[in-house]
Amino acid sequence: MAYIAFSRKYRPKDFSQVIGQEAIVKTLKNAIELGRVSHAYIFAGPRGVGKTTISRILAKCLNCKEGISSAPCNRCENCTEIDRGSFPDMKEIDAASNRGIDDIRALKENINYAPIKGNYKIYIIDESHMLTKEAFNALLKTLEEPPQNNIFILATTELHKIPDTIKSRCQIFLFKPPTVSQIKEYMKNILEKENIPYDEKALELLAQSSEGGVRDSASLLDQAVTYGKGSVTTKSVEQMLGIVPQNLVDRFLQRIKENNIEKLILGLEKLDKEGFDLNVFWKQVTDKLHRELIKVSIEEKGDIFTKEDQKSLIYLVEIFNQAYSQAKNNFSPKNSYQLALLKIKFIPNLKKIEKLLEGSTDLKQIKPSSSKSKDITEETYKEKRKPQTDIPYILEKIRKEIGGIVFATLEKSKIEETDKNFVIYADASIISFIKDKQSQIEKYFPKPIEITEIKKEKRQKNRKRDETVDKALELFQGKLINYKEE
Repeated sequence: MAYIAFSRKYRPKDFSQVIGQEAIVKTLKNAIELGRVSHAYIFAGPRGVGKTTISRILAKCLNCKEGISSAPCNRCENCTEIDRGSFPDMKEIDAASNRGIDDIRALKENINYAPIKGNYKIYIIDESHMLTKEAFNALLKTLEEPPQNNIFILATTELHKIPDTIKSRCQIFLFKPPTVSQIKEYMKNILEKENIPYDEKALELLAQSSEGGVRDSASLLDQAVTYGKGSVTTKSVEQMLGIVPQNLVDRFLQRIKENNIEKLILGLEKLDKEGFDLNVFWKQVTDKLHRELIKVSIEEKGDIFTKEDQKSLIYLVEIFNQAYSQAKNNFSPKNSYQLALLKIKFIPNLKKIEKLLEGSTDLKQIKPSSSKSKDITEETYKEKRKPQTDIPYILEKIRKEIGGIVFATLEKSKIEETDKNFVIYADASIISFIKDKQSQIEKYFPKPIEITEIKKEKRQKNRKRDETVDKALELFQGKLINYKEE
């Protein structure tokens, strides 16, 4: 007999075997028992979490020969055919390859016929977000008014790509990845049924590597059994997954804490030469950093870092996550990781910036080296650098603290400094206003102020004589005795 992979052999056959989808299972079971099964569902969630599996279980519940029930017998002809995918009243359509309007039209023609062997005809459209706009429009009317005993299940990993018009005609179930402990328990049950020895730590590593995919975890477990020659040990799993031993990860983190960039770079080079997958190693380090951050935030102290390192850890986690994302698109992941390690060198400087902003550093000793540093300390730097007798600076302070009207009147006036005081020469129209504010204004000047009115000089009009008079004088060589301007 041909070998059957764990992912197929131990695929859940009823709701009791489903991993990590308790809310969805309970809702569907209640719907079956109460006779409230909907005509259309959308099953949305990441790959390998049970969307198609639960679709088949629902098909068995509704078409079991022993009657409609939330617990199918799994022995009758209908149940076994559904498990094999050969049941005539269950159609599984791959929308990635059958995404056009013609495929949906063929489906619509089929739904007009009664079920052949079961109670319901079940249509499972996998990767339904891949359907074309025209195909969705063709499906729309069918979902709105489906013929009796027809149920549509649209499975998708990208719910946002399903049109709202389709969503509004379906019940939507959101599938979430199971926890690491649930996946670990699932793999443990498989190994115990197969009588295969295992290490608890090895199952933990496999569960973490599956990233929430139940199907992926079964495939990884199958691979681990083969790699370990019939057993699942921590060492064989680490070698298979390219996982760096935990003591090396902890040593790497200790060097991060010490800010020992040279040893970090050399350590990364060594791991690369020894054939370890740097992406896997970097994820190990990032996950450990995140756990350390949470630990020091809650318990004051982690395995390596302490409460004092909390702010640095926040920046470290961000730097490492960014490097991991960039490395996936880089032909040489090592380059992205080396750059991230070099960034660590500058994290201690963050504390100096904090002190600077708190005012604990003497700003007179700081010489801004760039336009950015000038912008950061501009206001504080001005306070220390500007002399008190700088009149524009005094006026600016008055504008900010007293108001724009006082500032405007002073700006129009002439201000002169003498040995004893400041003299404000103001126009007659505004002098009374300035005198009313004198007590407030005086606080900003280091010497007393004196307000003086500007005296305007009387100016005589320059009279322009008529040009004809000038020409007459010139012509007759006369003398002007009197001229009256009209």
